[in-house]
Amino acid sequence: MPHIDLDTSSDLNKKTKILCTFGWRMALAGAETRLIMRCCHDMAKAMHVINPEFTLTRSFFLVRCCDGNSHYAERIAKIKSLGINMNSVTRLNFIANDVISGEITDLDLIYHKIRAVRPAHYNKNMLIPIEAFAASAFAYCNGGSATVCLAALIGGFMLMFFKFWLLKKGFFETFVFMACAFLGCATTYIMCTYVLNASADETRLAIMATTLLLVPGFPYMNGFLDIFKGYLEIGVMRLIYSIILTACAASGLLGALYLMWI
Repeated sequence: MPHIDLDTSSDLNKKTKILCTFGWRMALAGAETRLIMRCCHDMAKAMHVINPEFTLTRSFFLVRCCDGNSHYAERIAKIKSLGINMNSVTRLNFIANDVISGEITDLDLIYHKIRAVRPAHYNKNMLIPIEAFAASAFAYCNGGSATVCLAALIGGFMLMFFKFWLLKKGFFETFVFMACAFLGCATTYIMCTYVLNASADETRLAIMATTLLLVPGFPYMNGFLDIFKGYLEIGVMRLIYSIILTACAASGLLGALYLMWI
């Protein structure tokens, strides 16, 4: 009968901690489930772990490793949210490749390298105008005139400003999406109607381009990829999360359209 290894300084516990920390960090950064599992299995094989078991859900990542001598170690890490940070995913993947190829073999060094990966954050003061220009580009790509692009630019700026401000204040993401869709739509409508004298069709196009900023495209993509590759549980959870955010944004948009009689 297998016995749990209580020696936290043993190689088995160190390897389990490395694999759990790696998978947990990859999940937090928004990595695809298949990539997380493949990297963890390959790293476990490179570290001579026998029959490792990995369980990834929306709320935790569990690792269980055996050493072949009736001893096993188990570690779990809670996942508060699945973010999006491709910089972290790339750097963690490089570390995994170094471990798999045998370039790094020291267990303490591997662990510290994984822990040293910190998410790269954009400057919010730069990200807001960048997203606003993206809304303007959406309008242009859909045949919008200069008037439509300008209205989408201003509406997108206000939408992203309030999004970051509300998130900083600690509001739930669902409420933030709803409120920002309402405020962005209202700003665009006011600009089109009272400042730029845009037509009804131009107003609708500008509003559409503005609210496109709230579509959670990356979670949708990861959700479908997980489902198609057999990871149904977490794939469905990703899709449910994406659908809820989309519904919240749609509620804010429809509320603004109703109040403004568009």
